[in-house]
Amino acid sequence: MSDTYDAGSRTEQATPRRLQRAREEGSVVRAHAVAGAAVLVAGAVMLLLAGAKLIDLLESSLRLGLALQPEMMREPSRLTAVAGQVVWPGMMILVPFLLILAGIGFVADLVVGGWVISTTPITPDFTRIDPLKGFGRLFSRAALAEIVKALVKFVVIGVIAAWLMKSWIADFLHIAAESWPYAPHHVAALSGEVFLILATALAAVTVLEVPWQVWQHRDQLKMSRQELKDEQKEQEGSPQTKRRIRALRVKFARARMMTEVPKADVVVVNPEHFAAALAYREDRMRAPRLVAKGTGLIALRIRAVAEEHGVAVVEAPPLARSMNRFVELGDEIPVGLYRAVAEVLAYVYKLRAAREDGALPPPLPQDGRFDPPEEFDA
Repeated sequence: MSDTYDAGSRTEQATPRRLQRAREEGSVVRAHAVAGAAVLVAGAVMLLLAGAKLIDLLESSLRLGLALQPEMMREPSRLTAVAGQVVWPGMMILVPFLLILAGIGFVADLVVGGWVISTTPITPDFTRIDPLKGFGRLFSRAALAEIVKALVKFVVIGVIAAWLMKSWIADFLHIAAESWPYAPHHVAALSGEVFLILATALAAVTVLEVPWQVWQHRDQLKMSRQELKDEQKEQEGSPQTKRRIRALRVKFARARMMTEVPKADVVVVNPEHFAAALAYREDRMRAPRLVAKGTGLIALRIRAVAEEHGVAVVEAPPLARSMNRFVELGDEIPVGLYRAVAEVLAYVYKLRAAREDGALPPPLPQDGRFDPPEEFDA
């Protein structure tokens, strides 16, 4: 399948999983021009603030160099120490200056895309040196975008530089009439301001690239519909695996439900073929919850456990069948069964009250109040 067909078939946005995989492989949004612009702006600010000090240190190095005695230059053993004395004043400001700029560039490069550690980008890949693909990249959309961005930067910086030259040419010409040390200090101040304005303008243009870089990165990671289906299938697993997981869940739920029967409020039975245990905690549940259900031997076991622990057992065959068919284990009962279940619970509360008072239990209603509505007829 050709690359062109692949690119044309990738019409769907990348999923979070695809983006995460790309990140693990080291493919993230990177706007390296932002780091360069940040370094230029920081350098301009530092030059503007410390330009006078830099001039003084350079003057000191120059004076030390001119004050060297000729005999010192003829002795190699003393030449290194003397050279260190001359260079040291300049290094005192140059080294911290470079370290700060390196730190700013490093941090600025992480602002877009964040921190990623991956060996994939440096793994040898001989497809990257394919001459035909390399020649094709020269005429790609990305190459055209880079040309357009470079032209925009050139025009913007050129216009601002021309405006600065026209506006400040007189200030630079007046420096020729100034004496030492005012002239170099004035040059440093003016140069720092010009540098800062140009660097800020370049940074403003560069920041506008970030949305393009984000869009381009997402566009490269677009997926075809087949890839979406494959990823969904990979996440969900095969039908056989899903059936196996579902069977295990049912098995564990049934093993656990017998321990929930003693905590139930009522067990609705049919009277022997179906059983459904309900629990309701007003402070924790919006509606009664089905904690156990079963047919045949399981139903008999649920009923036996309930009677063993003093849980009320109410015979309501239609309701017992409906809950076994329409309500999943652990779920709250549906709205359609609210009325019937409420009647059952009300009857159970009357049974408890009669038991506590030592009175005879109320008779089981035979007027159909426990019956579910027709749509839940099982």
